[in-house]
Amino acid sequence: MTHTAENHDYSEYKFEDFLGDDFFVSSIKNADADSTEFWIQLKNEGKIDWGEFCAAKNFLESLREYNNSAVSEEESAALWQRIKESNETNKAKSRRKLIRIGSCAAAVVLLITVSYMLRSGFRTEEAQDLRLFARENAVMSESNEIQIVLSDKKTIKIDEAEIDIAYDSEAIKIAHTEVSKKESTQYNQLIVPKGKRSKLTLSDGTKLVVNAGTRVVYPVDFAKDRREIFIDGEIFADVVYVANKAFVVKTADTDIRVLGTKFNVTAYETDRNKQIVLVEGSVEVLKSSESKGVVLKPSEMYDCTEGQSRVYKTDVNLHTSWIEGIFIFESRRMDEVLLRLSRYYGVEIVCETKVADLKCSGKMDLKDNLDDILKGLSFAFPITVEHDKGKYRILKLT
Repeated sequence: MTHTAENHDYSEYKFEDFLGDDFFVSSIKNADADSTEFWIQLKNEGKIDWGEFCAAKNFLESLREYNNSAVSEEESAALWQRIKESNETNKAKSRRKLIRIGSCAAAVVLLITVSYMLRSGFRTEEAQDLRLFARENAVMSESNEIQIVLSDKKTIKIDEAEIDIAYDSEAIKIAHTEVSKKESTQYNQLIVPKGKRSKLTLSDGTKLVVNAGTRVVYPVDFAKDRREIFIDGEIFADVVYVANKAFVVKTADTDIRVLGTKFNVTAYETDRNKQIVLVEGSVEVLKSSESKGVVLKPSEMYDCTEGQSRVYKTDVNLHTSWIEGIFIFESRRMDEVLLRLSRYYGVEIVCETKVADLKCSGKMDLKDNLDDILKGLSFAFPITVEHDKGKYRILKLT
C-alpha cells in the first residue's frame, strides 16, 4: 500500500481521530503487509497511542463483519456517513457520539454473530477474546532473548538458542527449572526472536515447534469445551486428539480447526504470503472474510497471497524440514529464501530487486555458518555478498 501518511503525526490521535482519517480507514479495510508494518513501526517508535489505535481498529473490524453479514449497501453507507458527521462536529462531543453509534452497531453485530455461531459452531465469543487479547497485548521487543510472558508483572527471559517448555497440571517446566502456574494469568505468550527456536508442550499434550521471529499466545490451561491458540509467525504442530474438542490455531485473519493432526503454519503478519501445509489428519481453514471453510487433505497446502487463496498438492518436506535444521526449497524467489535465512540466523539481509526475482532450488544445512551458506549461493548465482556491521547486502553481478 502506498502510504499517503508517511509524514503525518499520529501521536496525539484518539479513537475518533483515527476513524476520521481516510488513510487509517483504508489501511484497516484493505490491510496488507506494508500498512501493517507502517502501524507497527509507529508503535515501536512510540509515535502512536496503541490503545486508541486498537480500539478504533477493533471498531472498524466489527463494522466489516457487520457489512459482510447481509447488510445492504445503503445501510452500510448510512452508518459510515453518521461516523463521518460525528467526527466533523465538536471534538468534545464527537467521542460520545461515536460511542453511541458504536453501541448501536455492536448490538447488530452481536445479533449477527450469535446467529452465525448457531449456524456454524465455529466462531465463539472466547475465540474473539483470544484474538483481541493477542492484538492488544502484542509484545514489541528488540530483545535477542526468548521470552515467556506469564503476566504483566512477570516475564521469563532465556538467553539460549533453543529451549524446551512444557505445561503440566501444576507447573511450567522451562528446561531444568519449574514455575508455578499460580504466577501466571489466563493467557501466556511465548516470543521467539530471530535467530532462536523453541519447543512448546501445551497443557493438553499438544507439541509445537516454534520457529524464529514467532509469537504464540495460549491459555495456561485449556477450557473444558475448546482448545485455542494464536500465532504470528511459523509453527509445526502435533495436535493431541481429544474427542469432541477441536483444536483451533488462530492467526490475524484465519482460523485453522483440527481434532488431532500434524501440520505447519507460516503466518507472519508482516508477510504478503501465508501458508498452511497438512502432513497428516485433516484441518479446516476459514478466513475471517469468507463464510465457507476449506478442508485440507494430507500433502495439500493452503496458500494465501495478498488476499487470494488457493489449495494444491505439495511436497510437505519443503515446508517442514526446518524443524530438523534443514531448509529445502524448490523454485523459490531469492528474496523469500533470504528472508527465511534472516529470521533463522537473526541478522539483517537485504537484496537488490534484480536479485529478489531470481528463482532457486536447493538444500541448506542450517547448522552451517551463514557466511558459508551465502558464499555457496554466490557460487550458484550471479551475485556478490557484502557484509558490514552485522548487515548483509546481496547484489547482482553486472
